[in-house]
Amino acid sequence: MVLKSRSLMYCPVPKVATKTLLNFMLYMHVNDIIDNLEHNWTNIDAGRAQVEKRINIGSYVHELRQHGIAIPKTEEPKSLAAFLRMYLNALRFGSINETHSSRSLNPWRLSFTFAFPYLRLRGLHNLADIFSPSFTRAIFVRHPFERLASAYKERIATLKKDRIQPEPEYDAIRDAICRKRMWSRRIQKPLLKKDSCKGSVPSFEDFVRYILIGTHTSTGITRMDYHWQPYSSICQACKFKYNFIGKYEMFNDHFNSLREIANLSDWNIEKRNGPSGLTTYDYQKFYSELPDDLICQLIRLYDQDFRLFKYRVDDYINRPTLLENCNQLKTL
Repeated sequence: MVLKSRSLMYCPVPKVATKTLLNFMLYMHVNDIIDNLEHNWTNIDAGRAQVEKRINIGSYVHELRQHGIAIPKTEEPKSLAAFLRMYLNALRFGSINETHSSRSLNPWRLSFTFAFPYLRLRGLHNLADIFSPSFTRAIFVRHPFERLASAYKERIATLKKDRIQPEPEYDAIRDAICRKRMWSRRIQKPLLKKDSCKGSVPSFEDFVRYILIGTHTSTGITRMDYHWQPYSSICQACKFKYNFIGKYEMFNDHFNSLREIANLSDWNIEKRNGPSGLTTYDYQKFYSELPDDLICQLIRLYDQDFRLFKYRVDDYINRPTLLENCNQLKTL
């Protein structure tokens, strides 16, 4: 995601305060749209802007309401500009104003988010611009093992009935893990009923075994779900040479630094989206019973992430002879 007006590029990595950071970037993007609509039409792609004239604002208001944003009938916007200003408040505060409380907004669940590209500021003419000294190339990272455990907890170990919104792709992964486990135990096909895996939550070990399939090749890694794909792959860390690296473990401090760089002083730092509430100790427990061979394969998978962003394996794994065992197992 690139905002030329702020000389800022950000690579979103799932499970690293991504909702907060994407809201932050989208807020600046929509703010730029409003500013240019009102003051500088030469920066707007006029051809695509014609599509905006056909936008059904009422349907977008309805969608916001469906996602928990309270919008009284008397405060419905009558124009695109008014709607965008209301949307800015929803991004910034999680509600349209201080009077009406709402739940946290995930803009990427809203279909109208993808309508905004029809009215977009002109893009970069030269991709090389992002490598100029004036450009900030930002990424936020998290300990690879904590990010993986968090993805398991929220995407795999949380059943459909306990989610705010459906995620059929992860229901399918959970089902696939279950069926693979059952087949590995040599349960014959006639015994595998259609709903035999319904409501089943795979263990963390079964999940790890599943995601490691095919990761011995670079092609296999690039095909991984982005919730557990390594940063070095999903964000091409070596290619883009990020000059702003924020860490989840110091999020408030590093996010404030990014706000200063982006010259956005009016963001609501107290409004952070989607923290799980689990502690480091909670995540460490997921690894306590994993066999050495799986941990070694995970170390190999996330090796560049550990090296590039200076994370330590022993922050999560308390096994003094582990690295020696990894060498013996030839998995590093």
